[in-house]
Amino acid sequence: MTSMRSASDPQPHGRGNFLSPAYLWVAGLQGWRALAFCAALGAVANLALPPFHIWPFYALSLSGLIWSLDAARLAPRPRRAALWRVASFGFAYYLVGMHWIAWAFLVNPDSYLIFIWMPLIALPGLLSAVLAGTMFLVYPYWCAGPARLIIFSVAFMFAEWFRASLFGIGGFPWDMPGMIWAPGEAISQSAAIWGIYGLSLLTVVAMASPAVLTDSRQRGSPASRAAPLIVAAIVFGAIWGWGARRLGEAPMTEPTGALVRLVDAGVPQHVKHKPEAAEPIVERFLRLTGPSTANTPKIVIWPEGALPYYLFRWDPALRAVTDTIGTRQLLIGVPRIEDLGGPNEKAFNSLAVLDGGSDVHGAQAWYDKHWLVPFGEFVPFSGVLKNIGLKTLQDLAPGGFEPGPGSQTIEVQGIPRFAPLICYEAIFPGYAPNGADRPEWLVNITIDAWFGQLFGPGQHAAQARYRAIEEGLPMARVASLGETGMIDGYGRWTARGAPADPALYGTDPEGWQASVVDARIPAALEATPYSNWRDGLFWLMLVGLNLGLFVLPRR
Repeated sequence: MTSMRSASDPQPHGRGNFLSPAYLWVAGLQGWRALAFCAALGAVANLALPPFHIWPFYALSLSGLIWSLDAARLAPRPRRAALWRVASFGFAYYLVGMHWIAWAFLVNPDSYLIFIWMPLIALPGLLSAVLAGTMFLVYPYWCAGPARLIIFSVAFMFAEWFRASLFGIGGFPWDMPGMIWAPGEAISQSAAIWGIYGLSLLTVVAMASPAVLTDSRQRGSPASRAAPLIVAAIVFGAIWGWGARRLGEAPMTEPTGALVRLVDAGVPQHVKHKPEAAEPIVERFLRLTGPSTANTPKIVIWPEGALPYYLFRWDPALRAVTDTIGTRQLLIGVPRIEDLGGPNEKAFNSLAVLDGGSDVHGAQAWYDKHWLVPFGEFVPFSGVLKNIGLKTLQDLAPGGFEPGPGSQTIEVQGIPRFAPLICYEAIFPGYAPNGADRPEWLVNITIDAWFGQLFGPGQHAAQARYRAIEEGLPMARVASLGETGMIDGYGRWTARGAPADPALYGTDPEGWQASVVDARIPAALEATPYSNWRDGLFWLMLVGLNLGLFVLPRR
């Protein structure tokens, strides 16, 4: 059998069980072959994430990466070899999982194609640098025994948390490891206790545990190697059982709350800001909303950026909207200008609550988006980047939107208390108000038309569903060319948007994909442990996991 020589153990060996031949094959990969292998593992790991949820691929990828880190000790410069292997894994992992961001740069290619290197090279490069840098710091403590599972898991999850908090602008907590578990199913329910970060930590440990079934130690019993995998199986068996029981005690029933109409005109993003499309977009939304009658839902929701201009500066459109709303109320994503005059004028990406008289007395309530999308809605480090011609992808405020004050619960007569989450805000755990300000439901409006029809819209919807689980709150979600519908406090769809019936709503213009769904708001659940404790349990778990270093064999 091929041998493996550890830098810290002069004896050549590769032992454990039936996995030893595969382990020794990985050990034989050096140089560019090792980097290519790690990149392949990073790409394959995405089959475990939304919209696929084939979780064994995550176990394969993380276990393979640990074996490759074992083999890095055979390189002339082990720590540097480990750095580049993790960087190769991370670059492919983030590139494949987030490649859909590049679609936004193709909406207006004449202006933005020159910057497509940002989502295809700069973003995965930056995120992989965070992951590789973290592993580089802990690699001096790498060991041959099962304890390396703890070193790897703590470093991997700390890096994931850190990239979710980058730059003080909210980071990018997209596709956390815990999202390999489909929202609304049994294991996902545990996010109500420890949130997506806590579930992600447990997921990384469990998915990496097969790696310790074999190692380079000359000694070590099969039981000591199998123990982490057995414990992981027991823990996730208990999590699944608890989640299944939780869902079993809450069978799917028809909600009895207020009736809401969710409307998306399905306008392709490249069409939206063409001058000739402005009036057809307004007319299509009004046709889909329908007249105000005794039987129509009293609450209507349109997506983020539903209309392509500042509505309160577009009097004919505003009057048409309020006339159609009549006795109902409309929650609409619409930009607004704060008129301070001259260079102090500020633009906001907002949600407004309108009624039939809002053309006279203004909106009943406003919410200004707080977490803005870097480069989409504002340019970070603008003093430098604007000098090379970089501006925001949206055209309504080329200088960028201003951030709002933060999460809030909106109280308007006729609408149950709700908390808005505009687009990007739905990917941030713990953003919704809690305590005395806890709302009765969440409203997520978004433009998913920026990101094509591949991974992006499904991934975005999955993250929104996790927010519902964490908070124990129902959510109405209206996504322009995305997944629209009503979600209960367990993360399950209770209603899904369907193509608008041409007999009722007329025919879509070519390339448009309108959807309409009438759905009742499910009841809110009791405040969850996560809604009370936020990420406190995650940090306790992260610290407690290190105690495993005193239990698991290192050599």
